[in-house]
Amino acid sequence: MARCFDLAKQGIGHVSPNPPVGAVLVYEGRILAEGYHAFYGGPHAEVMAVNNVPQEEKHLIPKATLYVSLEPCCITGKTPPCTDLIIKEGIMDVNISTRDPNPAMAGSSLERLKAKGVRITEGILEEEGQALIRSFTTNILLRRPHVILKWAQSKWGYSGTDGKQVWLSDSLTKTWSHSQRAQVDAILVGARTVETDNPSLTTRDYPGRSPHRVILDPNGRLDDHYQVFNNDGCKVFYFSNKENPRISVEHVIKNIFPEGEDHLIHILQFLFSQNIGILLVEGGAYTQKQFVKANLWDEAWVIQTQHVLSEGIVAPNVRGNLLAKQYSERDVIIAISNG
Repeated sequence: MARCFDLAKQGIGHVSPNPPVGAVLVYEGRILAEGYHAFYGGPHAEVMAVNNVPQEEKHLIPKATLYVSLEPCCITGKTPPCTDLIIKEGIMDVNISTRDPNPAMAGSSLERLKAKGVRITEGILEEEGQALIRSFTTNILLRRPHVILKWAQSKWGYSGTDGKQVWLSDSLTKTWSHSQRAQVDAILVGARTVETDNPSLTTRDYPGRSPHRVILDPNGRLDDHYQVFNNDGCKVFYFSNKENPRISVEHVIKNIFPEGEDHLIHILQFLFSQNIGILLVEGGAYTQKQFVKANLWDEAWVIQTQHVLSEGIVAPNVRGNLLAKQYSERDVIIAISNG
């Protein structure tokens, strides 16, 4: 099952808002084939594993045990149900890590397989399996993107200075930050961050695809000469209280907040309708604090640096459960889950 997780992780950054899934077919202690969900709308992990069995060993599939990190699907979406494939191939032994949180599934696939005489073992490394699909769980149950906050702070708890760009973390952490961008669907910043830092919000220091960009500019202060509005193949979602004629480039998707609607909820609902499953809120502190206050966050990645900045913008403050802790040169990166 741990190998299934390793395979599934290869799809992270490419399959959202679908879950990352890995599958392994084993015959008498030997791996026949492996597969994973590689891209959104593509074949599922079980299909890839079956397809990857060498032709001369196809006859062993009915005698093999299938390990899969997530309950096989039983509904038709962009691909046919994987339960149909398992039954068709005559696989009689299926081991899974965790059930699908989708209420339309939630064990119904397993019941269907059991009705066909398939032996089911579930709950193998279940906590790890649930952690692997945590963004998908948010998507399917809350009908919004999985929201991740990320910021760097000085040793005294400050994240910047008003109107001035301040780089707090070490250079290696910048590469780590870009690697995290490659794993999300979109990255959000507020107008103040755009004006102060003029960021490009790409993965230029890491070999991964850049996320789409989301710009929160309630007062319509920006123009389209900032780098975030570059036409580089990524979608740009622009949110404001009013029409801003200074944003005139055609590739920007402009969205005016409906009167009386909560801004953050509107943003999340709209992005979810655009297949944004994971949203990274990267700046600035004011915008991140809005998400914290509204309790519209799922994870926070806090980069604790040794920078001596002792005044300016106070970093957000969150409480939750420790997900991970790692070191990057002198920086300490803490990942926190909400609840």
